[in-house]
Amino acid sequence: MLNTQQKLEILADAAKYDASCSSSGAEKRTSKTGGLGSTTGCGICHSYTPDGRCISLLKILLTNACMFDCSYCINRRSSNVRRARFTVNEVVSLTLNFYKRNYIEGLFLSSGIVGSPNYTIEQILRVARTLREEHGFRGYIHLKTIPEADPDLVAEAGRLADRVSINIELPTEEGFTRFAPEKQAPSIRRTMASLRLRIDEAKAEKKAPRFAPAGQSTQMIVGADGAADAVILGTSATLYANYNLKRIYYSAFSPIPDASSTLPAQAPPLAREHRLYQADWLFRFYGFETEEITSGLPTACLISTSIPSLPGLCGIAIAFPST
Repeated sequence: MLNTQQKLEILADAAKYDASCSSSGAEKRTSKTGGLGSTTGCGICHSYTPDGRCISLLKILLTNACMFDCSYCINRRSSNVRRARFTVNEVVSLTLNFYKRNYIEGLFLSSGIVGSPNYTIEQILRVARTLREEHGFRGYIHLKTIPEADPDLVAEAGRLADRVSINIELPTEEGFTRFAPEKQAPSIRRTMASLRLRIDEAKAEKKAPRFAPAGQSTQMIVGADGAADAVILGTSATLYANYNLKRIYYSAFSPIPDASSTLPAQAPPLAREHRLYQADWLFRFYGFETEEITSGLPTACLISTSIPSLPGLCGIAIAFPST
């Protein structure tokens, strides 16, 4: 029987593969031998609010058990990782205790899918509802939603959370078919579209109930399915245009234990992830077209040293900031 601390160690570590906010990397310190305050090695990450403030979030999974068997995922059904599962009250208690100690300003909560998509999102909603309605929690909440779940449940997530997100994971339909055949890309896109409509409606009507005021985001894995960077950026441009996403996060594929032979044996260079973020910034904030960044690219990724255009474009953007 795992205690709460053991569950936290497992489920905070399992959440690190979601790039929607990055780890603080703080070393573990304590005031037992002198000094004031402490840091914890589990589950604290940084994120940004709409007004630009950097805040610390408790970043965890409700459970790392999952009914899906996506090849690239460490928490897939066939994985032999150690499993754990929080109760709703444990997550509520951790969040409130960390908040009161000024460790965090909010919660980032995701989960593997257990029982059914509806059951899983209901457990996530119980956490958010308990924090908001029973404890009057006014801190930041980011909830991962589940596209296969009932639309009314997904909508409730938007009413309770500051930001919602659905990870598209792979940039192509072929990638889904090959590595995540139990998931459906059209279902993810339909849910993103529904969320956009509700977010836009809430912003358009001043008296409308709040709905995910910090918008929605997603994540794509880089280097798992062989998709070229031009393809990844093309998918990103479409997602931004169609669903008005606040942010797309790019996560370099990390080789996992007992992985399928169809997956790369080595992780892609982190510089590739970095270049994708640079390119993403250029077409989001400076109006560049994807083709302007990727035109003439002789290789699959933007880190080719023979193509100086991306660093040059970034230099131009820095010299002439957007208004």
